Amino acid sequence: MTIGRTRSLLFVALLLSILPLAAQAQTSGPVISAASCQSTDVNAVINGPTHVAQNGDTIKIPAGVCTWTSGIAISGVGFTIVGTGTPNTTPNQFGAGTTSTTLINHANAPFFTFTGLTNGQTARVGIFTMSANGASANSTVGAISFSGTCNASGCPNARVDNINFVSGWFGVASGGLILEDNMFGVVDHTTSNEPSASAFFLVQVSHSAWKGIGANGDNSFASPSTVGTNQAFFIENNSASNVRLTDNDVPPIGGGVGGARYVCRFNSIPLMQGDGVCGAHGTAWGGRFRGQRQLEVYYNTITATVCDNMNGLLSGTGYFLSNTLTGTGCNRALTVGIPRFIQTGSPWNNCDGTKPWDKVPFSSSSACLDQPGSGAGALLQSATPVLASAPSAPCATAGQCWPNPILDPIYEAGEVTPNNAPGVYVPSDGSSTRVLANRDYYAQVSDVAQTSATSPFNGTNGTGYGTLARRPTTCTTGVGYWATDQGTWNNGGAGGVLYICGASGWPSSPSYAPYSYPHPLTTSGTSVGVVDPSSGLTATVQ
Repeated sequence: MTIGRTRSLLFVALLLSILPLAAQAQTSGPVISAASCQSTDVNAVINGPTHVAQNGDTIKIPAGVCTWTSGIAISGVGFTIVGTGTPNTTPNQFGAGTTSTTLINHANAPFFTFTGLTNGQTARVGIFTMSANGASANSTVGAISFSGTCNASGCPNARVDNINFVSGWFGVASGGLILEDNMFGVVDHTTSNEPSASAFFLVQVSHSAWKGIGANGDNSFASPSTVGTNQAFFIENNSASNVRLTDNDVPPIGGGVGGARYVCRFNSIPLMQGDGVCGAHGTAWGGRFRGQRQLEVYYNTITATVCDNMNGLLSGTGYFLSNTLTGTGCNRALTVGIPRFIQTGSPWNNCDGTKPWDKVPFSSSSACLDQPGSGAGALLQSATPVLASAPSAPCATAGQCWPNPILDPIYEAGEVTPNNAPGVYVPSDGSSTRVLANRDYYAQVSDVAQTSATSPFNGTNGTGYGTLARRPTTCTTGVGYWATDQGTWNNGGAGGVLYICGASGWPSSPSYAPYSYPHPLTTSGTSVGVVDPSSGLTATVQ
């Protein structure tokens, strides 16, 4: 008994030593009610004089309809701000619940701007109707903004939930509805609906200083993938019409852009226009910042009548699994390409073998910086990029600063469309000779699940899906199989795990399993422990 108790205490001590701030964030603070939903009354219980909010507090805003002419800035503290209503909370509910607190933005700023958040703090905004009716064009960057600072152990958490974004934000919010940088967490159970907006976004996602290092997403591209862990930003159980779920080129207030790591799952898209329901920009699209670093997209349902690409990936790696599209369909399920052939501005310019970050010797098949299927490489830094390992040596000659990333292939399976859209499309602008099938990406061989152990996927190329019993017995190194009847991550039941064939055949354990669904923040509202992607250990302080 003494030995067991000692071991238990040592384990608890270890958890507390690696997650001291998580314990702080779990502390329950008081519930403070604002006198009304007017911004002055709300600010009075956040920034004083009535009350100054502390970590763990809950600020309750009463029912009403209030027009705000100024937003509220919050620095260095994480707490909950909620309106009045009945939230949706379960996995089978999509979009916001009922809300009786309506905020109208005439503030020329977000309603709430959180800055200076650090690992171990959690900020939540939920249970509101938010409107921009009557606001001036491009008068605010968004409705809610979060910027944080990560460290080696993780990032601060944000949760935005049960908000009904009334139609009319498109053209008012220049960035999107929610903006975040250097945050983990989740946006869940929100409703957004624009009448016609092919390029408007629910969330702008960035991890510009991954683990607290650098800017522009450089360290995100120098660090291993964290797929299947909570080390990403999650978007789940939302309902969005004519609103794309993600982009990555507009910073939150006080934050930056680049290196986005995010997960889109179990969302309902009743009407989609444009390209890429969970897409974003790749490196070189808009200047110095790096593009998407990793993307996980699974179990989303989409209806589209005018759609070129259901999803897109322009840098880094991604998993696209069991998404279903109805309607007339999209031309393609997934497009992957290299932006440097169409976006040639400074500092990255065209991928042509003459740039310091080009691979040399250069040919029509040479990889380009951060191209789809790229993993971790050498760290770059500074406004004019240099190697962090040689910061005083300007990148001046071709190939001098090629980061030499590892392969981190893209996997796709179970993407079902009414027109049997091609699984992966690579444009012929220079991308198609560099982003290669069965090396950089493994596309689904069919949108039909396995009917036997040899059909339609026979284990020689691409990715198949279906029950584990129908997985081919032999396989070629690198191919994937999405076993849809396996795993315990999906609300305690099976949702699928991915097996990637190795040199000795199929591994005994899954190569990838999605992170626990629903996201723990949707049920606890507080912080969750860091999941080490190398060990799978979850450390959570209750």
